[in-house]
Amino acid sequence: MRRLALPAAVAALVLGGLAAPAQAAPEPDEALVGVVLPEQVAVIAGQTKTVRAEVFNAGRTTARNVRVDFGGVDPALALTLPAGCDATSCPVGDLAPASSKVLTLKIGVTGDKLASTFTVTTGAFETEVTVVRSAGGVDLEIEPIPGLKLGRGQSATLPITVHNTGTEPVDSVGLVVLGEAGLTALGAYRNCLSLDDIEEDLDSGAGVICKFDEEFAPGSTFTVPGSDPLKIKVDRDAGGPYTYSAAVMAVGVNDADAALLARKKTGKVLTLNALRTTSDITDGDAPEDINEDDNVALFGVAVGKSVADLAAVGATAEGDRVTLNVGLRNNGPTTLIPGNDDFTWFPSVQVTLPAALELTDVDINCLPGADATEWDFEGAGTVDGLVYTCFPEMGAAVGETVEFEFGGTATGRGEGSVVVDGGVQDTNATNNRAAIIVTSDGGGQGGGLPVTGAPVGWVTLGGALLLIAGAVAAFVFRRRRVVTTL
Repeated sequence: MRRLALPAAVAALVLGGLAAPAQAAPEPDEALVGVVLPEQVAVIAGQTKTVRAEVFNAGRTTARNVRVDFGGVDPALALTLPAGCDATSCPVGDLAPASSKVLTLKIGVTGDKLASTFTVTTGAFETEVTVVRSAGGVDLEIEPIPGLKLGRGQSATLPITVHNTGTEPVDSVGLVVLGEAGLTALGAYRNCLSLDDIEEDLDSGAGVICKFDEEFAPGSTFTVPGSDPLKIKVDRDAGGPYTYSAAVMAVGVNDADAALLARKKTGKVLTLNALRTTSDITDGDAPEDINEDDNVALFGVAVGKSVADLAAVGATAEGDRVTLNVGLRNNGPTTLIPGNDDFTWFPSVQVTLPAALELTDVDINCLPGADATEWDFEGAGTVDGLVYTCFPEMGAAVGETVEFEFGGTATGRGEGSVVVDGGVQDTNATNNRAAIIVTSDGGGQGGGLPVTGAPVGWVTLGGALLLIAGAVAAFVFRRRRVVTTL
């Protein structure tokens, strides 16, 4: 499941719920319902904490009569469900594929118990949420950012609002804007720095981090002013139709990052607007945030249809032991998307190897069979016949060639083929097929061992490209628990 359309909810489903090969994939006529919410919530004594539980359908058909049940609520908790719910259950109704609904919960602690629990259930699957009683601390929250729809080359101002709902001040905070490849974060200010200057191997689109040496008092609310905005822009060659993922995060800024920012001597300084501030603030270093999940606002940027002319890349090899590198090349003018938003299609390359090849090595991103899908990743990289379906992990940039490697022993002369499927983007079918030719005079013996097992990316990321950056993944998904039901 390479690409889903719900940046916040489905990312967590894929990264958390479908990362293990044991997780079954839905059939075409099945729904896949999940709930994303923090697995641990800190509530300051005497206050309530707002928690958003996002219910979504990541399946390929409509989920009917969805309900979310809340059970086993510890008597030490005050759990308030939203309007329309009864004491223990919330009706969600029908959820179409790639749709979601947010349930806003309010949680309070009524006694001196340090930790209490309740369960969240959808269908046959259940998760437990632990509520920790806190004496206080910093608790930054970013308000949700709605999804955007932009054309190529267009940008939009991000409505960024941050609250400190805790009891301690924050002396310095960093705002990070990240975008999946195809998006660019814009923030040309003296106290903003490109993340490329910090993380050279950042696997995402461009991002920026802005440092604010302004006191965040308890109860204060700050916004990024519209006169000096932070923006997200769609690259001119970004492919579509596709919903790109982006995020805004409130993070700590370390000394090394601050030193880099200090070197920027020119440019306008970005400041924050204080909307509401309480008094009686004490000095001192702020502790870590007691609820880090709501320090991140993920959102999608929908981009319309574009053309990406894909050409099949064949191979010719001579000798007994041969290695074949086949695949596709994107001739542009826009990038090849890694899949559609309702996850019913993914770009692929069908490879039919010559019968005169005793196959021993299969690329880890290829699956046996002509009708294989990315859901069948358990068979990836295994030798099974001569026909394989291969999937480019990241789509393809303009001008990029994506290759898949096969190896074996040639027993004579034989011919096979490479056929690419570029979906609605590929309007030129004349170059979608290429030949594979092997020639051998001897038909020798030997060869390498087959490469087996699921691709590393599919195992660890569930085949998803919702990762905006490693920082977002580590920050968000290591703290989230996902409930899924098939």
